[in-house]
Amino acid sequence: MSEYSQKPAHRMPILRLLSLSFLLLGLFACSGGTEAEEDAAASPSPAAQTQPGAAPGTPGAAPSPLGGAPGAPPSGPPIDPAQLPAVVAKLQGGQEIKKEELLNEAKGIQAQLAARGGQAPPPSQDFYRRVLDTIIAQRLLLAEARAQGVTVSDADVKTQVDGLRSRFPDAATFEKALASQGMTEARMTQELRNQLLLRQYIESKVLPQVQVTDAQAKAFYDQNQDKMKQPEQRRLRHILVAKPQGPGTEAGVQQARTKAEGLRARIEKGEDFAQLATANSDDPGSKDRGGDLGWLPRGKTVPAFEQAAWALQVNQLSPVVESQFGFHVIQMTEPPRPESVVPFELAREQIQNRLRQQATQDAVKARADALRAQAKVETFI
Repeated sequence: MSEYSQKPAHRMPILRLLSLSFLLLGLFACSGGTEAEEDAAASPSPAAQTQPGAAPGTPGAAPSPLGGAPGAPPSGPPIDPAQLPAVVAKLQGGQEIKKEELLNEAKGIQAQLAARGGQAPPPSQDFYRRVLDTIIAQRLLLAEARAQGVTVSDADVKTQVDGLRSRFPDAATFEKALASQGMTEARMTQELRNQLLLRQYIESKVLPQVQVTDAQAKAFYDQNQDKMKQPEQRRLRHILVAKPQGPGTEAGVQQARTKAEGLRARIEKGEDFAQLATANSDDPGSKDRGGDLGWLPRGKTVPAFEQAAWALQVNQLSPVVESQFGFHVIQMTEPPRPESVVPFELAREQIQNRLRQQATQDAVKARADALRAQAKVETFI
């Protein structure tokens, strides 16, 4: 992953890392981005547009034909959280859901939606009601899981805790991140235990009932031909010479430009592009592949990079191109792939996974709705 886009774990919201988010997919609107875009964001390189480098990590990998499924976003004007009651819901048995839990979960949901590329909804009454519905659903499903004998081991919980802690550079940073979000390590551990318990419940009690046939996948494919298109793509590689940032770096910027121009001249004289990229490129996401960025459609790179790349002929070198990341030398290595429709055989697995995911969400939501209809639940917002 490129150092230019990787977000250190100690900057991530803890609630986002811990969120029991399975049900949220059905309750909140997403951005409608494609799986290809999500996969691309996992393998960045400094050519990318908003986060440096949404270039596919595997050269030649077939892009996903599936688009996201936007829902209806929460509506209404923002409200002051101070207006919310101290107890926002009561469940049978005397369980209470307090305002603090609602606000913490809301914060985590907003972070998740923003991370998925969507627009975080405003904290309206409708938004808080949806968050509360999610908490209630989680509580009821956890109770059902325990009633059916679903358990998780302390060892599995410890593995999750240790894994989360390892994402932070040291214990002090970890504790500071917890404190900044009003979370203790004990609460974090319980959140992780609940997450594992829900996952085990879904895998053991729900997934066995979910079936997706080839006929269903083919019907989805036939009915969504507009989502099965992949745009024109170009196989690109580049060498990046990073430039220093900030005031007083003019000399360093000029040195970076001079180095990039020198590398381009060496390629023009016959030296191997891939070897020079491996030895000199400052893009850790592509240098070990000889600078190869894979197949890229338009819109996946910063404008200066794209403008130069789309003007190239096969094997032609670009002039030295400056972007916010530094100076690039770009080459197109194969003839462009024209716009096409992904064959069903290539799309089948992704379609089945998407349909299986949706069917599982529907089954979990249906079970939560049934449990709520049987339970005594009072809400106060």
